Amino acid sequence: MIGQRPAGHLRRMPRRRALRILAGAAALGGVAALLRGGARQASAATVEWRGAALGAEARILLRHRDPMAARATLAAVVAEIDRLEEEFSLFRPWSALSRLNRDGRLERPSLDLRRLLAEAQRLGDLTGGAFDVTIQPLWRLHADCAGDPPEAAIAAARALVDYRGIEIGTAALRLARPGMAVTLNGIAQGYITDRVTGLLREAGMADVLVDIGELRGSGTGPDGGPWRVGLEHPAMPGGGPTITLEDAGLATSAGRGSPFTVDARRHHIIDPRSGGFPPADRAASVVAPGAALADALATAMTLLAHEQRVELLRRAGATRAIVSEPGLAPRLLT
Repeated sequence: MIGQRPAGHLRRMPRRRALRILAGAAALGGVAALLRGGARQASAATVEWRGAALGAEARILLRHRDPMAARATLAAVVAEIDRLEEEFSLFRPWSALSRLNRDGRLERPSLDLRRLLAEAQRLGDLTGGAFDVTIQPLWRLHADCAGDPPEAAIAAARALVDYRGIEIGTAALRLARPGMAVTLNGIAQGYITDRVTGLLREAGMADVLVDIGELRGSGTGPDGGPWRVGLEHPAMPGGGPTITLEDAGLATSAGRGSPFTVDARRHHIIDPRSGGFPPADRAASVVAPGAALADALATAMTLLAHEQRVELLRRAGATRAIVSEPGLAPRLLT
């Protein structure tokens, strides 16, 4: 499971993902290239928004016959992204999540925060604890140490990690023990991606690709077919396979993206069950009905054995996964 930190540029694998948006057979560099799609789609303009969300670059591509209506809808969507950051962000000390971590309690939590924490607990159960949003104390310990933290400090931080210690009520949220802290970095990006996709659909915008830290494609891209994304895992020099998103979410997790040490021996993906780290160049990409589900499963996949991954994919209702490691051919799980 990963903690939260500012992210880098997309090409340098920010946080957990490395993806190339594709149209036809070539990678796209911006809206101008997008507009060179098939003649079938000439009547639909492509509108692009770029910004940031939860410390990472964000991007929305929206195809619609009325560019002015599309831009007005995007303005409303951006406001919703900002509202959700006020709930989920650790980059904002005044956010609801930051206040929960500071005080160990949050009065009158929003429905969004309660829903997301409840889903995080469900996924904690589903993954056998491989996905645990209370990993933050252990992540913070490693992030703050130039060298290896003392074993006693690691043990003390591990004792604070247990997603079942989040008490979720309509009147208040509580953390079971002093010093516990939550990061939603492994699921909030997907949650916001799903929310934005839903809002755009409600506004009649069916052909969209949303990238709010994780991706979700809906409708058709500029070449008239589903949106396509190229994977770039550390163990796939020169680029990996192309993923087609037919109303689906996609997330990628890889430790190499945010190392604590030069050799990436310690990095931002930490196993909540043992306190250890998976190989930095192991990467997992998951396609699922929603981006939040794909988001959490991608992290868990980097921490599980092959047989466990296959079973988790089946039980979670995800579509497929690709796991890669140095020296081995990528493994496709369906």
